[in-house]
Amino acid sequence: MPYQHDILCAVTWQNDQLHLLDQRKLPQQQQLMALSSATSVAQAISDMVVRGAPAIGITAAYGVVLAAKAAYAADPNHWQTFIETDMQQLAQARPTAVNLVWALQRMRGCFAKISGNPVPSLLEEAQRIQQEDIDANRRMGDLGAALLPSDCQVLTHCNAGALATGGYGTA
Repeated sequence: MPYQHDILCAVTWQNDQLHLLDQRKLPQQQQLMALSSATSVAQAISDMVVRGAPAIGITAAYGVVLAAKAAYAADPNHWQTFIETDMQQLAQARPTAVNLVWALQRMRGCFAKISGNPVPSLLEEAQRIQQEDIDANRRMGDLGAALLPSDCQVLTHCNAGALATGGYGTA
């Protein structure tokens, strides 16, 4: 999903795992963490491995995919019941993060429409959330850039770059 200009991507899905750039190590190290359980995703959110509201929400969405994978493996007929503990754990990872709560609600909204293995549908939804964030950021940047004179410089005072979002940035 990264664009050509992206050097680092904070949140990526590869080989049935969530990969997070450990932002606690920046700028000295570029260390990726491969996560394969909702518990490890919740811990990474809580420990501030991932930062920035959009990136936290996207990370939580992928955490739901991992939770569904485990729940479906435990009991294919009752995965929606088995997933609840992981959903609560993800929600409590950073309770004040609005995007986290929003992403979990959006992912939960898919549950009723799923029959059979939930992983493909939920992965598609998590990827859609990430792509929508990138598209919205690009649009926001285009609209903002049109308002600025060509010879100006902009300084942001917040984590508003690609590391805080799905991969592009809000600044």
